[in-house]
Amino acid sequence: MTRSEQRLAFVLGLVVVGGLVVLSLNKLKAWKAAVDQRAQELAVEVEEAQELLSHRDFWQQRAKWLEEKQPEYTKASEAISKLLNEVDELAAKHGVSIPIKQPNEEEQRQGMVAVVVTLKVTGEMKPVMSWLHEMQRPDQFLAVPALNIIPDKEDPSKIEMNLRLEKWMRSGKS
Repeated sequence: MTRSEQRLAFVLGLVVVGGLVVLSLNKLKAWKAAVDQRAQELAVEVEEAQELLSHRDFWQQRAKWLEEKQPEYTKASEAISKLLNEVDELAAKHGVSIPIKQPNEEEQRQGMVAVVVTLKVTGEMKPVMSWLHEMQRPDQFLAVPALNIIPDKEDPSKIEMNLRLEKWMRSGKS
C-alpha cells in the first residue's frame, strides 16, 4: 500500500471509529436520561409512600370505627325494610310526607353493599331539608347521589324532592 492509501485508510478508520463513538455516546445519553427519569419517578413514589405511611394511624382508626359502626349486610329485603323504617321514622319526626318509595337493585363495591331506594318527598322547605340533613349523619352510612327539588304545583309553600338514597353496609362475605 502506498503512503497516500495508508493515510486514506487511517482517515477512513478514524471516521468509522468516530462514528461508532458518536453513536455509542448517543445511546449512552439516552440510557442515562431513562435511568434519571426512572430515578425521579421512584423518588416521587417513595415520597408518596412516606406521606401515606405518616397518615397510617388516622386511617387505621377510621377502619376500626367503620368495622364497629357500619351495619353488616344480611338480606336485601331485611335491609330495605330497615332503611324504609328509618326513613319513615325521621319523616314523621319532621312532618314530611313520602308518597313514593321505590326499592331499586342493590349496588356492590369492594367489601360493601348498598341497598337503594328512590323516594318522592313532599313538604315545606325547612322540614324537608332538616329531614334530609338528619338522614345523612355519618353514622347512618347514607348517600344521596341524585336529588331533584321542584316547587309543588298545587301548594307553592311546599316542595317536591325526588332522590335516590343508598345505605352502605359491610358485605357479609368479608
